[in-house]
Amino acid sequence: MSEARARELAAALEASPRDAALRFALAQTLKSLGDVNGAVRTLAAGVQIAPAEVERWLALAAMLMEIELASPKVREDGVVTPLQRAIETIEQALALAPAAPAVLAQAAMTFRYACAWERATACEDALVRLADDRTRPFAVSPMIAAAVIAEPATQARAIRDFVARTMPRARAVVAAPYVKQPGTALRVGYLSADFHEHATAHLIAGMLDAHDRSRVTTFAYALDGGDGSAMRKRLVRAFAHWRDVRDASDDDAAALIARDSLDVLVDLKGHTSGSRIGILARRPAPHQIHYLGFPGTIAHPAIDAQVADAIVVPPGEEKHYDEHVLRLPVCYQANDSMRPLPAAPERSSVGLPERGLVLVCFNQTYKLARAFVDAWLDVLSRHDDAVLWLNVPHALARRNLRAAAQSRGVAPERIVFAPIVPQPEHLARLRCADLALDVLPYGSHTTGSDALWCGVPLLTLTGETFAGRVGTSLVNAVNLHELAVSSMDAYRDAIEELATDRARLAHYKAHLERDRYDLPLFETQRFTREFEAMLESATRLPPKPQRHA
Repeated sequence: MSEARARELAAALEASPRDAALRFALAQTLKSLGDVNGAVRTLAAGVQIAPAEVERWLALAAMLMEIELASPKVREDGVVTPLQRAIETIEQALALAPAAPAVLAQAAMTFRYACAWERATACEDALVRLADDRTRPFAVSPMIAAAVIAEPATQARAIRDFVARTMPRARAVVAAPYVKQPGTALRVGYLSADFHEHATAHLIAGMLDAHDRSRVTTFAYALDGGDGSAMRKRLVRAFAHWRDVRDASDDDAAALIARDSLDVLVDLKGHTSGSRIGILARRPAPHQIHYLGFPGTIAHPAIDAQVADAIVVPPGEEKHYDEHVLRLPVCYQANDSMRPLPAAPERSSVGLPERGLVLVCFNQTYKLARAFVDAWLDVLSRHDDAVLWLNVPHALARRNLRAAAQSRGVAPERIVFAPIVPQPEHLARLRCADLALDVLPYGSHTTGSDALWCGVPLLTLTGETFAGRVGTSLVNAVNLHELAVSSMDAYRDAIEELATDRARLAHYKAHLERDRYDLPLFETQRFTREFEAMLESATRLPPKPQRHA
């Protein structure tokens, strides 16, 4: 369908090459087909034809960032990278609409990827000022809202406005009514584009394996293609029924799901890449809940509930969610007790000094807020044997981080940049670290549990939103409550104390290594039973009035 649409638009564009709207439509269609480079070429020409169309500049900047993130190349030779082009493009959008929430938010995110903190902070401050005006719309892309907005009510408002203006409305498919019979297994579907080598798959594979088939009959609705990986094969085996709906229209996918007569449909994407809200909008299941993919309100009437715990969504914070909040008893995050645990390599083999303190933060670059980087560099300035280990694949961001180090009297080479490697190699090298460092407002999620699984304690600062409280939930679930602090001053003090008291760090590491399989975070069987009980409770939820019908 999309390929035919692309051919149709391309033919129309040949006849009307200066039609910017046609060019924009073709670019979006090419992007949906996975041809992001073709989409960028098409849209780059389009913004020159209609340079006053801010939406086109935003779309082009977003597509350039997709290219950068899909295959970041660390170029030190002066070649312009997609990230640099994205910054130039977003500057054009800012010049056209300096007070538009969507523009400011996307600009802040783009600058964050470059560790261009002053520019990012200026955009974020302007965004906060706009939020104070309740008479104006405040629509911000949900993932960006989660990343740059630290106040829960403002973040929820941004997501709600975005969903109300851009998401498909709810409308039910025609399906035969289904009523679960007492004593029969719960019929549960999982909808995701991450059934391959992906962080979500690494978290949930153990739970899917552990489902009690006398209690739950599972259905996979795969929005992604097979990658031939061992993970894909494992997931196919884990499900009782596998449905490939990648190429199905929203109507056809929803009709297929409806024919399977589910009790609960679990959406694993939310507002993340590859999501198909249009399928959920057709209400193919009587109870539809969101789990794991997006840390915040989905704010769409197709979703009845969000899965959380009492730390990521404390009692009383339900007002920031359009969905019911279903809380698991310990930590909301699934983990796989069968995941690999390779031996640690020699530190020198991964670019680290054999001796000394290794502070690690493998969060994506956009999460590295200046206040946290400054705190880490301050510790390095006081401890000559400490290094900072980061996962930053962007050349521009590396240059800015090295400059920040130098400005604080820290030799730039004491920031060690880790390359992107396969999961087993990643877990092995993590075991070389001494302390993992969390960030705000969007903290460590899979990166946090990866570190803890590998025996590396995680220091976290508890934020106000779901995205900023996951680290606290994780350390609570490994019985290291004292590693969650409540202020930036306490965070700075804690890093200094741990950097000084190496015996205490060694004690934490020994605790994680010794008790790994008895810690609640990694008790997959227990977690699965609790998740199944939560699924049962989802079938008893009363209707919840929605803000956006």
